Formats: sequence, C-alpha cells, structure tokens
Amino acid sequence: MFGDGGQTPWRAAAGAFVVRLFLKPIQVREALRKLAAHTSAAWALLLVRSESAAAVTALDWGDCMVRTSRNFPRMKARSFVALFSLCLALPACSAGTQVKGPARAPESFPALRDRVVDAWLADHPQSARQLGLHAFDGVVPDFRKAAIDARLSRARKAREELAAVPPAGLSADDSLDRALLLQELDLELFEVDEMHVFQKAPQTYEELFAVNDYLDRDYAPLEVRARKLLAHEKAALGQVAHALANLSRPVPRPVLETGIHIYKGYVRYLREDVPKQLQKLTDVALLAEITQTNEKLAREAETMVERLRVDYLPSADQSFALGEAGFRKLLEVQEGLHLSLDEFLRLGEADLEANRRAYEALRSKVTPTRTTAEELLAEATKLVDAARAFVVEEDIVTIPSQEPILVKETPPFMRWNSAFQDAPGPFETARVPSFFYITMPDPSWPKAEQEAYLPWRGQLISITTHEVWPGHFLQGLWQNRSPTRVQKMFTSYSFREGWAHYGEQMMIDEGFAANEPEARLGQLSDALLRDCRYVVAAGLHAKGMTVEQAAERFEKECFQDPATAREQAVRGTFDPGYFAYTLGKLQILALREEAKRRLGKRFSLRKFHDTLLAHGAPPIALVRERVLAEMEAIAK
Repeated sequence: MFGDGGQTPWRAAAGAFVVRLFLKPIQVREALRKLAAHTSAAWALLLVRSESAAAVTALDWGDCMVRTSRNFPRMKARSFVALFSLCLALPACSAGTQVKGPARAPESFPALRDRVVDAWLADHPQSARQLGLHAFDGVVPDFRKAAIDARLSRARKAREELAAVPPAGLSADDSLDRALLLQELDLELFEVDEMHVFQKAPQTYEELFAVNDYLDRDYAPLEVRARKLLAHEKAALGQVAHALANLSRPVPRPVLETGIHIYKGYVRYLREDVPKQLQKLTDVALLAEITQTNEKLAREAETMVERLRVDYLPSADQSFALGEAGFRKLLEVQEGLHLSLDEFLRLGEADLEANRRAYEALRSKVTPTRTTAEELLAEATKLVDAARAFVVEEDIVTIPSQEPILVKETPPFMRWNSAFQDAPGPFETARVPSFFYITMPDPSWPKAEQEAYLPWRGQLISITTHEVWPGHFLQGLWQNRSPTRVQKMFTSYSFREGWAHYGEQMMIDEGFAANEPEARLGQLSDALLRDCRYVVAAGLHAKGMTVEQAAERFEKECFQDPATAREQAVRGTFDPGYFAYTLGKLQILALREEAKRRLGKRFSLRKFHDTLLAHGAPPIALVRERVLAEMEAIAK
C-alpha cells in the first residue's frame, strides 16, 4: 500500500541533504545550487495537506526534512522561495560537511499520522482525487509486482509504527485517528493476503480505465481537466500489461465473469461517452491527441476482456470462499468485532425473520403505485424536499450546512445503478454541485420492461431517505466537517451504509409519509434485501453455500425477482462485506437503545444523531463508548 505507486515528483526530486532551521548559517553556495531546483517539488506535496493537518508538519524528501507551520501551504510563492533561501544558508545543506546538531526527538503521533496519510494518498491516487485532492490528477498506481510488494512492505511497517503508539497518551481524536488508520491498513492487507485481490480479482485494476473523475464535475476548466485525463490515459497504457501479468489461475468464475462485464462496460464508456463529454473542447490539437490515446485505452480494455475470456475462463472455478476463519477475520478487520459465526448469523436471521413477517402481513393490504417515467424526476424532487422538511420540523438531526442537492437524470455514462447520490469530496475547493441521480428506463426496452424498472412509490421513498435525507448526503455533510483529516477521509462500510439503512427505518418510525402505507412496505422490502445480503455473505464464505443456493434465498425469503436474486448472490462472492448494511443498522439501533436506557427522559434523538455523526464514519465499535459518554455529558 505505502510507497511510490509510480514515482511521485517530490520523491524524484529528493536530494541527499538535510535542512534544519536550528543550525548556524554557514557554507551557503554549494547548497544554493543543489536546493534551488527543488522548490516546485515541495508544492506538489504541500497541495495534499489539509487545513486540519497537525500544527507541525514533516515533509520527508528522502534525507531532506523540512518542518513547517500548519499555515505553510497558504504562503505565497515568493514567501516560499524566501524561506528556502534561508534554508540554503544552513550547514547541513552543504555537500561533504557534517555538522552535529541536537539528536532528533522521537516522532510525535501527529507527524507519524501525517506521514502515513501522505503515503496512503500517494498510493491511492483515485481515492485522493475523489476526496477532492487534484494534485493527484493524471496519476495511476504502479502495478508492477515489485512496486506492489514494496508498498505492501511499507504498509506493514506503517502498521507496526502505529500499533507501537500507546493510545492511552493520546487525545480522543488522536486515538480515533490511530484506530481508523490501523483498521484501514488491516483491511487492505486482508484483501491482499486473504482475498488475493491482485491475483484473483480482475476488477482490482479498473481504475486504470476510470477517467470519469475528470469529466463528472466542472472543478476546473475543461481544457485543464482534459490534459489531466490525457496524462492519466497515457500512464494507464503502461500498466495494463502488468495487471494481466499479476493475475493467476484459477480465478473464481463469478468474480471473473463480473470482471469481464466491467471491462466490456469500459470499452463502451471510452468509445461512446468520453468523446461526447469532450465535444466542447476547443483545443483541436489536444482533442486529437486525446482521441488517439483514448482509443488506445479502449483497445486495452478490449484486450482485458479477451484475455480474461480466453486465458482464464476455461480454468475458472468456484474458489471464492474465505472460509470460516477468514470470514471471522473480515469481521475483525472491517468492523472491529470478535463474534463467533453462530452469534453473527443469529443477529441477521432474527432481523430477517422479523422483517419477513411484517412484510408478509402488510403486502396483502397495500397496492404499490408506480410513478410514470415522465413524472419520476418531479416526484423524486418533491420527496427530497419533503424529507428535508421533516428532518428539520421533527428535530431529527442537525443539518450542518445549506449545501443543496439537485435531482437529475443519470447521464448515460453513469447508468450502473438505479439511483444514487454523488457529492464532492471533503477537500474539494471548487464550488461544484451535489446530485441525486435517478436512472430512467432505456426507451429501447419493451414497454413492460420499462414499467417494471420504475420504482414504486414506497421504494422511491425508501431510496430517497437512504441516499439523501437523512442518509448518505446528510452523513457526508457531517463527515466533511469532522475535526481531523483522517476522520474526513476514511469511511467504514458499516457506518456509511448502516446509517443510510437505519435512516430508512427511523424516518418511517418517526412518522415520515405516515399517510402512505406503502412507505412502510418499501422500507421493509429494502430491509429484506439487506438481510439476505447479511446471511448470504456468511453462507457463501463460511458455510459452503453455492451461488445458486444464495440466489434461491434472495428470491424465496426476501422476495427478489430472479434477475436481482442472481445478481445479488454473485455480488456476495467478491463483496463478502456487504453484510455491512444490516450490521451497521443493528449496531446503531442497539447504541440508541443503550443511550435511551442510560439517559431515560433526558434522551434526545437529535442529540444522539448529532453526537454519532460528529466523528466521521468509523466502525461503530470504535466510537460506541465515546458516543455514550458524550451523550451523558450533554444531558447533565
């Protein structure tokens, strides 16, 4: 994970000298020649620093250490050069002279945290871009085996360093940051060591073809984004061969077939959607170069499809299961939970049974109503407004900013889901909008198929509460104002999806759409889908369940249509953590009940939600006791 992941400019610029501001100014001239060329490289690293970085920041350029104040990234260029001119006067910058200074103090936790996070960002350029850090535009990971091995070695080293920090001496937020970083490292190492994602999951390499980050939002002028897209595509062309070389036979068939489907989609995306989005580019020469490079990348996506089909499909098998020990370890590294398989399943089966009974009791009494395609966007807009108003009027949870979200039809190049919210990352500085995308049925489909695709009213209510108010969008607004960079960046699967899924049920329980019986039916329908994911994840990976058996359970016990049942069963083979929706919901409900028990009449639903959302999106186990303590302090 940690390492060069492609040589970064600030690493390439590293010099074999040390700058320390406490040394006496001697022997300037040789240092001046050596250091002056490196000022621009420093800016590349400084761009990734957020305002929440520690007061003292360490920038490690090989052997060159510069310590700066937290306001340093905002210094003007001339001030930056002036500071470096001062640094050039220091003896440690000169070649061939060793001047002894005070011994370096042990690294503080803030410095270690920043070093680990900076390395993570360098190794995950796509994630960095999605967080709003455009210093990583045009960068792709290095998928050569040696580079992967090096970064994983550094990840293990980083984990050792973090684990060696005694949490007892840290502030509450520093302690949470340490735990979040350890969890992120453990989960990624689990994916490498237990799931073998580089060898057994072709979709691991799809970010090479994912250039939508440059096109989905107007965070910069089109020409600027187009040049970064071109740099990305050129870099990606050099990595596809390494990706294929990393794969090893046999690849699990469900995972392989999904990978083939994904790369077929990228062929279409690159050839059909990217050119359309670049139509307004006025630089003719740039457009011509992008067109040529983009077609080369589309052909590489075709190569991925063909190689997977011809070289790997004949030997594909069903070896996707983690095994019971592996599944329990996933629970530990993803959720911080130590549960037996029986305990885990008992929770999910109980929720499934309760929701199934409630659904069956209500289904015969409610006739779902479908909105027409022509009315769907307008109805979704009304629901978004109504849900927000309900949250405010009923004092459900504080809305921390007035940022709007716009309801919009899903663009053709993003039609992989029926409905989803898409918001800018926490470090995005451009004023770009957030969207609640609704995917319309394809007009070329048969009429009956189009009508079946449209959500019925109860489903649309559930989708809106999950995606927007009080679901993902609201949770994202809270996370963006988290107190630390780590808490802004890292999101637990179970917190994010658990909060949104909890929101569906909580809103109906509190009276939203109370005059529409199908609102509860829609909530129960979605709950059953997530319940089946929960129990099927354990079945597929720890109980010997087949994909066919999993699909049957989705269809018969959770009332999914055959196509959806099969799709959901296959997803479980490569996404074993998709139990997170139900698990997170159950954890939040349990935490809420414990807070009610402790506080009695002093309990406030809004204060509970605000307290829970104030720490980013960590696994519930990491903040449970802190939330309870803060609730008790607030209630005094």
